[in-house]
Amino acid sequence: MRLYWSVQDNVPVVSRRCAEQGVRIVPTSKISDPRPATNADLELLRRVVDEQFGSGAYNELIRSEVVLFGRAPYLDTAYEVISDGGVLGHLFFDLYEMRWYFKPLEQSIDRIGHRMETLSLGGKRGEIVGRADGGPKFKLLENGLAERVGGKYVVARVFKPRDTLLEEKSSWNRVLKVNEPCLLSDESKAIRFVWRASKRADKTIVSFSGGKDSSALLEVVRRSGVDHLVYFNDTGLELPETLKFVEGVGYDVVGNAGNAFWENVDGFGPPARDYRWCCKVIKLLPTYRALRDLAPGLTLVGQRKFESLARMRSPPIWRNRWLPGFLTGAPINEWSALETWLYLRLRSVKTNPLYERGFERLGCYLCPASRLSEFEKLKEQYPSLWERWHSFLLEYASKEGLGECWIKYGMWRWIHPPRRMGQLCPERRRALVTVTFDSHGKHLTIDPFDGETFISLAHSLGEVMNERVSGRGFEIEVINLDRGLLAYKGELEKVRVLIARSACTGCGVCREYCESGAIEIQGKARILPDKCARCGICNDVCPLSFYRDKVVEVRSADQRAH
Repeated sequence: MRLYWSVQDNVPVVSRRCAEQGVRIVPTSKISDPRPATNADLELLRRVVDEQFGSGAYNELIRSEVVLFGRAPYLDTAYEVISDGGVLGHLFFDLYEMRWYFKPLEQSIDRIGHRMETLSLGGKRGEIVGRADGGPKFKLLENGLAERVGGKYVVARVFKPRDTLLEEKSSWNRVLKVNEPCLLSDESKAIRFVWRASKRADKTIVSFSGGKDSSALLEVVRRSGVDHLVYFNDTGLELPETLKFVEGVGYDVVGNAGNAFWENVDGFGPPARDYRWCCKVIKLLPTYRALRDLAPGLTLVGQRKFESLARMRSPPIWRNRWLPGFLTGAPINEWSALETWLYLRLRSVKTNPLYERGFERLGCYLCPASRLSEFEKLKEQYPSLWERWHSFLLEYASKEGLGECWIKYGMWRWIHPPRRMGQLCPERRRALVTVTFDSHGKHLTIDPFDGETFISLAHSLGEVMNERVSGRGFEIEVINLDRGLLAYKGELEKVRVLIARSACTGCGVCREYCESGAIEIQGKARILPDKCARCGICNDVCPLSFYRDKVVEVRSADQRAH
């Protein structure tokens, strides 16, 4: 996204149309989505800058009340620090040293460059320019910046010409005054969206999580005058301040996952960014239970397209596959984080106090999408909550034979980690199920194998006769129940779905969605053949079959993974 800055007023603007005269584009990263810095953000920045560059450096760097933090690409938390019409630098949590640093960029060198050590040479990015024996993290070059990496200084950035920083003092009151016409205009657009969307359903339900986006959404809907219900889902992993805040705002319908996460985590293993079984169990399932009797209806969510690539591709209104009979709409889909925060200030909407305590992400406190720096904050402020999760990870790692680095670097957050994280720690967790093909590719062995569950759930895919399953495009015969030896022909993907589901944890998601009442839970899911309509919905909603490429590892007889 683009960040616009009014040169005349020295304030960020949510759109070009907000500024009366000159506007510059601040060169932020593509994922930045800047937001106002909180007091906790500024205290962190002050501590890091003064420790790194000497007492008083922060006051030389930050001269305006208006400071934004935007995301910067990095392995862990990294922020672009934006003020006075430019990016001053990057505040980032160094995974190698497990501490925060500030990396000054072109536009801040005039302010704090005199505090930095220099090397009288230049270089190309990635070039080694000197030895490092515990010296400062960054040194100035003739043409850029060198960073200490291990025992060497490496060129981290080659400076480019940038607009000079603006010197006129600015304030948040000024920011609101300049942006108010645009904020009110976009509020009107969002209200019209709510009006149009609500006409397509009998009931309108606002999904409220306690975060900033859903707070802005709720304010828009309340101002629209449309009759609505407020829905909150308690995942069982909410921080106490969120529960208290939501209770104060009020809601009409509640979903409650109870202790479902802890009851299922042993079976599923730790949730991961590429294996979010938890979303199905503690979000999808309680939401479906709470709202299904209200269908047909419309759910409104505080989704914004700048939050992720997936949401960038999402339309503003869609048919919700997980909530049959519901449309889902995102009235503030086009808003940036800056616009959302300014709108909340303009309308004097109270926000979750966790933001001012330094928490940027709210919701499940052990979400695998969190970064290590955020877990450090959780460990500091909620030691008992962190200790419970840490104890589980230690036990899991010991059972799976995983080393210390797997926990230290949070490798549990991936089934298949990105390459750079893999360089930090080579440890990998095993798949729940391993399938090994023989040399002819006609027989396979499943380990571990629950033959009773496999045969029972096979009724969802085809005809079951004794220990043979026949369906459209495939056929399976269980040759040896004890060894998990099967013969198959046809479409492997159907077999893979069934193999994944046979690792059933008994979470109960499939039972809730089965309209035929053909599934019961007896420790694990069981299908009642005389009631099963073979609609396939159980296979669609099962967390294991949904993530079957992560749950089931397929190997050839010579143990080479496919």
